[in-house]
Amino acid sequence: MQEIGDTLNSLIGGVRAVKFKDKGKRYDVRVRLLASQRLRPEDISPLFVRSRDGQLVRLTDLVQVDVKPSLLSITRKNKSRAIGIFANVAPGKSQADALEAVEKIAKRTLPEGYEVVFSGSAQAFQESLKSLGFALILGLVVSYMVLASQFNSFVHPVTVLMALPFSFTGALLALFLTGKSLNIYSMIGLILLMGIVKKNSIMLVDYTNQLRRAGKNREEALLQACPVRLRPILMTSMATIAGAIPAAVSLGPGAELRQPMALAIIGGVFVSTFLTLFAVPAAYHLFDSWLGARREKFERSYAEAVAATGSDVAARGSLEPGVSR
Repeated sequence: MQEIGDTLNSLIGGVRAVKFKDKGKRYDVRVRLLASQRLRPEDISPLFVRSRDGQLVRLTDLVQVDVKPSLLSITRKNKSRAIGIFANVAPGKSQADALEAVEKIAKRTLPEGYEVVFSGSAQAFQESLKSLGFALILGLVVSYMVLASQFNSFVHPVTVLMALPFSFTGALLALFLTGKSLNIYSMIGLILLMGIVKKNSIMLVDYTNQLRRAGKNREEALLQACPVRLRPILMTSMATIAGAIPAAVSLGPGAELRQPMALAIIGGVFVSTFLTLFAVPAAYHLFDSWLGARREKFERSYAEAVAATGSDVAARGSLEPGVSR
């Protein structure tokens, strides 16, 4: 079989014998039969192959020529046979809609043992969405860690991050009302919102904590901090929205890339600014009330332990885990 394959490959397909040099360039010299001797199926019959003892044997004595339709080329992907299908997205449709339609058609029409594997821009689109989702989660974790170190609290960062759900809601609502899809560029806008909308909550919470340290109680600090911080919150939010408006209304080449990101920023900043002024003070009041109740319970238990033992050290040991009285 090896001799037959080598003979057909050499005489029909051709082999590179030597290289020819001319004027500083090298050319491959391929040896094979003339075109008139290798185009028809019957041209295989006169060929000879050499046996192990060196004798020439006519090929027709060894094989039978049978003409059948076959593939001109076989493409593979991940070591499996594959058929490539290329298409463009229809006007007014997003790539996500097109990929979803392809998956539905494949489930309905492909027989068992066949599957759809995306490649090219479709594969890059799916990988980018996964990467952006990971970046979104990582941004939340890092934001919480930074805020926890800034406020020296595990609860106040949650209060600050209360603005994020409102920003995502506003961004999705803006995309829905304008007919835009949630694509890579709008996802980038969502990630930008994580850094933009938190500044409203930070200004409120930080100034409220300053007033609390100055001796004011919870209600007084909130009632004074919210009106004072209202103007800078509105100024920064309006400046952000105004900066995104030119990209949101732009026309011409490349506008379809800028508009989803700008619309997501405008909708997210607008909704989060309006709702943050109500939700963040309310969340601060609830969380601080819960912490105050736990603090009072601890202090009351500590005082009872001191009264029962008559020793401050013994009382502290009785309340701390792992320390015996």
